[in-house]
Amino acid sequence: MNVVVAALKGGVGKTTTCVYLAALARAAGRAVTVVDADAQASAADWIEAGGDPALDGVTLVEAPTERLLKRALAGTGGEPVVVVDSPPGNERLIGLALEHADVVVVPTRVGGVEWPRVDVVREMVPKRTPHGLVICSARTFTNDYDETVRYWTGQGVAVWATIPERVAIAAGPDARLSADGLEAYRPLWRRVQRAAG
Repeated sequence: MNVVVAALKGGVGKTTTCVYLAALARAAGRAVTVVDADAQASAADWIEAGGDPALDGVTLVEAPTERLLKRALAGTGGEPVVVVDSPPGNERLIGLALEHADVVVVPTRVGGVEWPRVDVVREMVPKRTPHGLVICSARTFTNDYDETVRYWTGQGVAVWATIPERVAIAAGPDARLSADGLEAYRPLWRRVQRAAG
């Protein structure tokens, strides 16, 4: 199963989503490879930081160029779960990753300024490839959050999960994955598995 986590904009929770999905797949006993296609290599930093038992056994492949990404995606055919952290702002690499996707997760944040960028990514997803949104760092008790959910459901777009705003979840490579984060991302992992069939 190739899961591509794709967003044109940085800072929307893409790498966090990628790493938590990889950890949940690993916890389910699956072999997992994370393909980090982002030149900033944030997913690689997180996995290589070591010491986090949730990421033990996750294989890392860095692929920040088109040639390396093609090679990485061709070379992970035997892995049950491959999670691709796509680069922000690079439509060419995102498009290449999407061509190989079985499921696409599009992270976004609350607020209308995000909506056009999400639509661009959604339009890039091949027609028969299931995809859904994850709303990251959400203050779920706000009008902006309610408006965002209403907008996407009104557009017929599946909102697969909402990740609440928590410092521990977004702490990044310098901290271990949080129990809150694993619980928050668990419904998304279940949706990804169902979508992949």
